Amino acid sequence: MVSITEGMRYRKKIVECTIQHSNKAFAARKYGTTRQYVSYWHKRYDGTIESLRKKSTRPHYHSNQHTEEELELIRHMYRYHGYKCLAHIFRKCLDTGYERCYDSMYRQIRKMKLNNKLDKKNYHRRKRKETLRAMYPGERVQIDIKYIPNSCIGFTSNYYRYYQITAIDEHSRKRVMTLVNEKRTYSTMQFLSTLQEKMGFRIKEVQTDNGTEFCNDNGKLSGFQKVLLKLGIRHRRTVPYSP
Repeated sequence: MVSITEGMRYRKKIVECTIQHSNKAFAARKYGTTRQYVSYWHKRYDGTIESLRKKSTRPHYHSNQHTEEELELIRHMYRYHGYKCLAHIFRKCLDTGYERCYDSMYRQIRKMKLNNKLDKKNYHRRKRKETLRAMYPGERVQIDIKYIPNSCIGFTSNYYRYYQITAIDEHSRKRVMTLVNEKRTYSTMQFLSTLQEKMGFRIKEVQTDNGTEFCNDNGKLSGFQKVLLKLGIRHRRTVPYSP
């Protein structure tokens, strides 16, 4: 059933008054509107009240909309990487030359209803890697560095930023920590040089993230990695964009 709004009834009264008196200015003064408004709806009126219904004001085109090449790129990346998170798809698009923001990409995915095409029964999930548990102390030690807020420091910071370097042995859960005021390779090198002595056993492998305080992006060995080679310790790096 087609609904007739109050606005349509109001505009019909204006148009009928205009036709009755053959005067647009009179109808505009009577109903408190402008002559341009009366003239517009008088031209639209064809004798039926349906002609007085407002049309959609949504634009058919805007200058900054996605091109067909960008939409095809999103479809392609979603087709091959849709079983992963949307952040991974966005990263793949950026590597191919996509210059929009994450929200724009997600809006187009939702608009094309790509996220509704996956059948939960046939949804391909990536198999989780079985975590290899350490069998003896020193088999694998995890090292990370975190910023400490000034509110958590029990002394005057003197406008320095302090960081905590933590090393945890996966087997014994023994933990060694230290406090530094610089987040750079020199601090992690100094921490690593005395780590085995503080742990009390030989370390076979060290696992870290991909931060610049542990490794370089240009392929060259950092100072931290050079100390690992000197001590005969293997270095394992975590997968990017994963905790």
